[in-house]
Amino acid sequence: MSAANLNINSSSTWIIGRRDDLIFFVGSASFGYLLIALAFAQGGLPGKLCAALAFALDGPHVYSTATRAVFDSAERKRQRLLWLALFPLCLIGPVLTYKFGFTVFFTVIAALSHYHLAKQHMGFVMIYKRKAGERDDFKTDRYFTLASLALPFMFYASALVTGTVSLLPVFLVPAVLLAGWYAHRQARKPQVNFPKVLLLAGVIPLTWLAWSFAAVEPWSPVRLLAAAVATNIGHSFQYLRLMWFHNHNRYSERTGILGFASRKWVYFIGFAVILSLPNHFAGYVGDDYLSAFMLGFLLFHFVLDSRIWRVRGDHELARALNL
Repeated sequence: MSAANLNINSSSTWIIGRRDDLIFFVGSASFGYLLIALAFAQGGLPGKLCAALAFALDGPHVYSTATRAVFDSAERKRQRLLWLALFPLCLIGPVLTYKFGFTVFFTVIAALSHYHLAKQHMGFVMIYKRKAGERDDFKTDRYFTLASLALPFMFYASALVTGTVSLLPVFLVPAVLLAGWYAHRQARKPQVNFPKVLLLAGVIPLTWLAWSFAAVEPWSPVRLLAAAVATNIGHSFQYLRLMWFHNHNRYSERTGILGFASRKWVYFIGFAVILSLPNHFAGYVGDDYLSAFMLGFLLFHFVLDSRIWRVRGDHELARALNL
């Protein structure tokens, strides 16, 4: 979700409201800290816990995109050519799995997922800047966010190549210096943008903890899964809350299944869970090629999500987000 060029008219510094933002957008990282602490204590996350989180949060967050892209006829028409990419994206996984193994393909998915997550955090940072009336340092905030979230994953990637964590200072020292410089710059502003700063203060250390945990045994699927789950749990909370906020404002007065699913949050979540069921079935079967094929829907989500949140030129979307 990119929000670099939003025109925010609301005087509030929060996207939805103080309580909702602190719980779902800013404070959702706390769930990631709990998970990575559990992973450090046990050497990984219990499989049943990961499955439960995938069923209740991660799967619904991915497939909730369909509430707009499929069931909104105007959005479906707008993205009609993009749907041609779905089947080819689903074929990438089985091909890579056949050539290199499922673990290699899942590592590629983790890298793309991390990039997708970093872009969403950057989008929230940009919205909070506009909400607070900050008209300066757009490049500073954008590239600080992306760099600070990229460095821990780059450290993990270096461990994949070298098999050791010896290169940690190469990535950690610049990250600490960058964070110190950024904190000093924020402190010098006439007014601190607390939602923005709190968001970054929550997700950046979590990202370091998660990918440092994975780097200890970089080719361990258990550690890789724990890092991915810990960093994405907050992202899922953020996305589901934002999508529900948007859908309720935009579709709740409509008739049909989309209107019904947008009237109450429990209907929306239930609808998203139902849409994600085929993905969980693939995991239940336990076939690597079927799982790799279904992960193509996640790749499609990455592409689709980069398009449907563009506020410029979409006045109905802007109104739904109170922008």
